Amino acid sequence: MRVKIDPLEVQRQVVTAFAIEVTMPKPACTSRFRDVGPKQRFEYFLLSAINSGRWFHDLAERIGILGRQPPLIYDLAYKALMTSQQGRTGKIVNYGLLEAMFPVVAARCLYPGTGYDILRRIQDVLQQTSREDVRYLAQMRKEIYSRSDKEFKRKFRITVDGENVLEHYQMHAKRCHESSRLFVNELANGLPLTTLMYEHLRLPGLPLKERICKGFSRMRRASKMPAGALADFTAAAIYLAISDDPEGELLD
Repeated sequence: MRVKIDPLEVQRQVVTAFAIEVTMPKPACTSRFRDVGPKQRFEYFLLSAINSGRWFHDLAERIGILGRQPPLIYDLAYKALMTSQQGRTGKIVNYGLLEAMFPVVAARCLYPGTGYDILRRIQDVLQQTSREDVRYLAQMRKEIYSRSDKEFKRKFRITVDGENVLEHYQMHAKRCHESSRLFVNELANGLPLTTLMYEHLRLPGLPLKERICKGFSRMRRASKMPAGALADFTAAAIYLAISDDPEGELLD
């Protein structure tokens, strides 16, 4: 069954998800109420969300034209990263957001069903990527690590391991630092923490702020992943909830 794709609607949903995620207060994360640091200002995340939207449009368009998973998708993730600072100064703040969101949006454009169905397809999407996708993903990591304030990241040797992104993550997890290992394992293992957040977003009768707060607390209890990385996967879960019912009232 071919999925009906509207690239402009995909772009709207993704940017909305990015904006909702950073707006909602979460422990140890930037929100509309506080910046966690001078390099992670609220407006940086909002502008990055707006700047990255066009590349999700192009991803949806590419899938729609081909009718199946394209042989290359992470070139668009790389472009989204490198254009995220347009209109502002400061550091790149959306690397994790893009890495978490791209395979989820690709899966939504490729497969029918609810968010649960899409989450079960993430490993398929990663496995069907190409060696060239791995090269672009490694280049994204290189761009971020080379600018890091942390010396161990600047000294980390970036490699292009694996024939596809799933294999790359499995190999990268064996040699990277703990926070990165937790992040890539979340993707390689089919987004179990993201599923927890998605479950809370579907709870009836609760304000969105409360659903996100409860889901985020559950994610933190289930993993030692840094709060900022959990926020990245929170955005992916929000996107799935929006795309389940684009005419719905997620904010009510």
